[in-house]
Amino acid sequence: DSINATIMNMMELGKIWDKKLDINTLIEQATGLDEFKQALSLDQGLLLAVPHMGNWEVLNLVMARFDKYAFLYKAPSDKTLEKKLIEFRGKSNALQIEANLKGVRKIMVHLKDNGFVGILPDQRPKQGQGVFTPFYNIPTYTMSLFSKLAIKTKVPVFFAYVLRSDKGFKIYFEKSGEQIYSNLESSVTYMNAKIQEIVDKAPEQYQWTYKRFSIQPDSEQQPFYKKRP
Repeated sequence: DSINATIMNMMELGKIWDKKLDINTLIEQATGLDEFKQALSLDQGLLLAVPHMGNWEVLNLVMARFDKYAFLYKAPSDKTLEKKLIEFRGKSNALQIEANLKGVRKIMVHLKDNGFVGILPDQRPKQGQGVFTPFYNIPTYTMSLFSKLAIKTKVPVFFAYVLRSDKGFKIYFEKSGEQIYSNLESSVTYMNAKIQEIVDKAPEQYQWTYKRFSIQPDSEQQPFYKKRP
């Protein structure tokens, strides 16, 4: 089922990246949208955690209809592919920020300018850019950037995801708990727990093909995962 969902995501790209498409015609339901809009209206900036759930490219197009939307992307190794992705995603007029040190600075500036930023929090980070916290009771090397940004800026944080339905797509916005602003380990642990809660709603629509568990902890580097004697 998960592989089928991944294939459907790929097949849908041509349609949703068509500039002539009115994305609203594909949205069957938007839950939590009013609370999300209210948070945006505070003009404090906002962070949006978007797990690899359903078709997240649909969410990008919906968010791009709001002012000052930016999203962080991980550049593929194939530069030709990267150019194509930037071109297609650029049709939404959203600001695209590459996931590197320069990109982090751009995010900070964008948030200070009361913009909001979408980030895929379950992307596998590079060595030294994550921490191990549980995901389905498995130590999972998880991006620390999202939590660091939340802790540093204290901007409103929402989780957002898109689920495929028989009639189109259903979009959900859920305000984060205060745990996201705690210390780094607790914040990332909460984030993974929240992602797991979201995945449980439709596990077949999560991108399990993304190898989140491929890196396992070294007890010397991550002392809160001590090996049993």
